[in-house]
Amino acid sequence: MSQKNDNALIVFLKYPETKKVKTRLGKDIGEQKAMELYRETASFVADSFSGSKNWTTFLFYSPKEREKEVFEWLGDKETLFFAQGTGSLGQRMSRAFEKCFSLGFRNVVIIGTDCVMITEEDVETAFSLLSGEQFEAVLGPATDGGYYLLGLCRKTDAVFQDMQWSTSRVFKETERRIKGSGLHHAVMRELSDIDEEKDISIKDIMTRDMKLAHRLERILLKGQKIRTEKNEERKPA
Repeated sequence: MSQKNDNALIVFLKYPETKKVKTRLGKDIGEQKAMELYRETASFVADSFSGSKNWTTFLFYSPKEREKEVFEWLGDKETLFFAQGTGSLGQRMSRAFEKCFSLGFRNVVIIGTDCVMITEEDVETAFSLLSGEQFEAVLGPATDGGYYLLGLCRKTDAVFQDMQWSTSRVFKETERRIKGSGLHHAVMRELSDIDEEKDISIKDIMTRDMKLAHRLERILLKGQKIRTEKNEERKPA
């Protein structure tokens, strides 16, 4: 692999299957819609952050046995593909960081596909902070208490081991562990993840990307016209 810079961006994603992605959102809008919405947001994030001259993008996908389907779905992106492997989220993230550092990258940032409001400028900011002499870690807090971005200048196992993921304490606990590891860290702007229906603001997403907003809106509205017409048929004359 020809390394073109010191920066590696890891995008963590799953192959979109019903009942396997966005399970909380599925309870609000239905499992099929949740899967379709995830497919759109994951594709958008993968496309938005691939092919940059300022970093090399790695797509770490799950599950491993969906390798063929993942390549058919996202294989046209200018990026490198690796399976996440087995284990807890922390174990899989730790291995992804270790892989990128072993390839010679000095600054490694990881994002997921839950936050569509993150921009190329946010990622640029994260790498800029890590490239200076002041910060060795960077965190992007999510409104639900987690984080949408984590960047490190060196592998730090403490931020991954025995973490209680998917809780409102993840950001604060990660920040505490970073400090405990003796790392100086920077905190970026707060953004929202899409975990439940209330997290979806089409108006806000329009400011990020109009086409994505329209695609998500179509998914959310799917079936509503049919139900309305059926209800009207039941009205007494």
